[in-house]
Amino acid sequence: MATMILLPNGSSSVSSDWITIPVTFPVTPPEEVLDDDNGATSYVKCNDNNETMIIEYANPSVAEGDIASIDSVRFLSSGRSTHRTISSRVAFDYEVPSGNPQEIAFYAATRSAFTTVNGTARSYSDGSSAAWTYADLEALEMKCTKVQTIEVYLSYLALEVTYTPAAVTDNATFFGANF
Repeated sequence: MATMILLPNGSSSVSSDWITIPVTFPVTPPEEVLDDDNGATSYVKCNDNNETMIIEYANPSVAEGDIASIDSVRFLSSGRSTHRTISSRVAFDYEVPSGNPQEIAFYAATRSAFTTVNGTARSYSDGSSAAWTYADLEALEMKCTKVQTIEVYLSYLALEVTYTPAAVTDNATFFGANF
């Protein structure tokens, strides 16, 4: 199996309570601060319950013809709670395609360190029986919903795709045998 990482490249339906840091004018969109795990250098923060944002992802870096099958997709994230004793929570849902169960990530209560929280590898695009397709990867969107009111900082939110590479045909043997 091989892997590729899909990074954020767009966003929609972003609640005004998800704030990008550093604060800039014009406002930096969330996807620009969630594309690398750089801790407190740049991130989005939210402290209001049920506030949402939808993150869109770049198209796959591997050509469709180079993939025999898509084995799984999971989210990779880095975040932290700003509280000293209570963790922060964010619910993650595959908005497109839909059907996979929601996952709640708990970010440790720490005033300085970011915690890596990775989602469950999902083998089916609809959560039950439909295999992932290349078109699914091209359309992926992740809905992030703040759970409870303990402030969270998110500095990274990518998708890890595991796939089986397509078989490579060795034409050298074929042509060499015929000359």
